[in-house]
Amino acid sequence: MTPQEFPGDRPTPWWQDRRVAVGGAIALLLLIISSVWLAVKLDIAEDRRVMLERQAAEGFLRAPSSSRTARVDLESPTTVALGTGPLPERVELRIAARTSRFNVFRVAITRNDGVAVLHADRLQRDTNGELRLAINSSLLPEGSYTVRVEGFTWRGETVPVGRFALQR
Repeated sequence: MTPQEFPGDRPTPWWQDRRVAVGGAIALLLLIISSVWLAVKLDIAEDRRVMLERQAAEGFLRAPSSSRTARVDLESPTTVALGTGPLPERVELRIAARTSRFNVFRVAITRNDGVAVLHADRLQRDTNGELRLAINSSLLPEGSYTVRVEGFTWRGETVPVGRFALQR
């Protein structure tokens, strides 16, 4: 007897195997999903680039038209007015820190609603015993601000030294 060959006995070629078709479908699905994700990311990046270019053209901070110096004594604090006119100005704050307890200071500016605007850490006095901080008035929107001056102890803890107000 000669063995008869049936069509189901022959091995099928690899490209006709069901697993190859399923694997190809999964790979195609992953390719489509990754292409859509990449297109969305590129669209978001393009929108962000356009927005940043527009902001850069307008100017993040406007150049100050004038410059002045405001001296503040923490023992008798006053209110310092910033940018009273329509044009921005550069105001150099010279804060008299006469205490001999601290050599390093922190200056923090907060809005009166409690939002922190600026922290300048590890400031040291100049030879006149003053802390210097220059501010462009276009940095701060209209409103009232509190400036806290704290001294750093040798342990790195902060101790309040004084405070004064800024008005824009």
